[in-house]
Amino acid sequence: MHPLRPHALCAVFATLAWGCTFPSVPSGPPVTALITVDTWRLDHFSATHTPALWALAEQGERFDNAWSPIGLTSPAHATMLTGKQPWEHGMEANNHHGFSLAVEHERVFEDARWDGVAKGAFVSAYPAGPEGGLGHGFDVFDGPESGERAGAETVARALQWLPDDAPAFLWVHVYEPHGPYEGTGASDAERYAEEVRKADTLLAPLLDVLVDRGSTIVVAADHGEVLLEEKCGRQHERSTHDHVLRVALFRWTPERVGRTSAAMVGLEDVPALLKGDAPTEDAWRLAESGICEPGCSPGCTPEGVHGRDRVGISPTGRAVLRGGVVRTQGRVDAELVSAVREIPKVGAGGAPNTKELEKLGYTEP
Repeated sequence: MHPLRPHALCAVFATLAWGCTFPSVPSGPPVTALITVDTWRLDHFSATHTPALWALAEQGERFDNAWSPIGLTSPAHATMLTGKQPWEHGMEANNHHGFSLAVEHERVFEDARWDGVAKGAFVSAYPAGPEGGLGHGFDVFDGPESGERAGAETVARALQWLPDDAPAFLWVHVYEPHGPYEGTGASDAERYAEEVRKADTLLAPLLDVLVDRGSTIVVAADHGEVLLEEKCGRQHERSTHDHVLRVALFRWTPERVGRTSAAMVGLEDVPALLKGDAPTEDAWRLAESGICEPGCSPGCTPEGVHGRDRVGISPTGRAVLRGGVVRTQGRVDAELVSAVREIPKVGAGGAPNTKELEKLGYTEP
């Protein structure tokens, strides 16, 4: 396992040490890395909540208007790996809902530029695991067979695997911000913030090694979380609100461009970012909820994965299709309303397994 190099401490203590600089001479073959933080709210991406990630983003390219297509782990990651929306790649709910990502959907690392490159994935929870097709194409896919494991273990395994003498494609996923939350805080919100800070701290050694090697690093949240804003807490899979769908996203490269973008981008742009390309800047973004639970989302129907809301988001407003009725907020044009209505209906897949959802922290006890 790689030791923690001095500039990692600069990232960890970025709020106190803005004068730190990172080395400019790569120490080994470059890595293309996708780092995903599960259930990470955009308002918890800051120098206070995530000092290591924030320090890296300040030197990279930060996308301040980025959107997830869905508040569920498996389909959001399928979108990041393929560049396709859930209704395009077909994995519209989690693997434990019975959904999978078919092999015919090309993963970003199956591009010819990564022929012969070692490909490893290290994930911290079953919904991001190989069950359901997310593991297809990797040389090594390491994750728990059920539930979750500590992100520190996932990072340690990734560092142990990472080749010192050859380029690599690496995906690392940490699950700490996902409920149920651990910590000493008196409320869900306080414990959630502790989990976010823990995720940032445990990722610092990995960021250190990747920066040292002059890597291309893309960091993204798969979705955010509901804390106090809606009827049911921890209900990200049922929500299409900004605190769930608007996500943290940035790219770091050795060029250290140090800029931010306000253009609307989405998790479907992650493959382009990994390849060093520019994202597609659309006039709006389309998304959907993962599950209909009328007790938490009044008016949705039918219950389960077949009753999801559809949503279109523009800089001036949004349109939400729920129960066959489109409701708008702000200024929305007819073209966006039409696009929301045309999002394909959910394909094959079972109803939620309530006991499994509770075990994974999705539903209230």
